[in-house]
Amino acid sequence: MNIRDGNIFEAMRLVLPEHQALMAQIRRDRAKRKRPVLTEERLEEMQYTLSEAIREGRTVRVTVFTPERDVVLVGSVSVCGRELRVQTVNGVRVVDVRDVVEMEIVSGNSI
Repeated sequence: MNIRDGNIFEAMRLVLPEHQALMAQIRRDRAKRKRPVLTEERLEEMQYTLSEAIREGRTVRVTVFTPERDVVLVGSVSVCGRELRVQTVNGVRVVDVRDVVEMEIVSGNSI
């Protein structure tokens, strides 16, 4: 990292102990993943997929955004307010619908 990247501490050979914590925090903040911005069309496609899966009792693959990594859940779904409940083989997982970044019907499977 160069000084032109906005981190003046990296350019110094001697770093004060009180600045080391700040440097570590800056690195963690830069390493965090950003939530993807979904287009209106993509949101409508996911809404259609969700309604079809609920209506027909189909199994879906739901990709959920977390700051560390994406989590993929496979199972049947239901909606309660802003919560998406995914019944997987390991139990029920409750997900905020704002964290869903992708949803697709698993072909050939129904409940």
